[in-house]
Amino acid sequence: MDDVRAVIAIFISCISGYLVFDLIANGFSWGLLIAAILGFIIVHILWPRKRDGDSAWYDVLELIFDLPYRCIALCVRGIGRAIKGGDGDIGIDI
Repeated sequence: MDDVRAVIAIFISCISGYLVFDLIANGFSWGLLIAAILGFIIVHILWPRKRDGDSAWYDVLELIFDLPYRCIALCVRGIGRAIKGGDGDIGIDI
């Protein structure tokens, strides 16, 4: 069952990657951007969790296909920290 989940996640990741390419090649569209982001989030949720007997290939594939989600999460957390600030005030200096 983990192999099926991994194959479906890879398929969705490839579709999301194509949507990002389409954003660059054919112009910006909010619908494509949201669909690509949702696809990368679904890949993160769908990817099988680690077990002791997993192959090294699963670790490499997880690193490759989870990288877009990690980048998106890093950006969102950075924006949240910049807006939140330390004492509750807006921490953006203009």
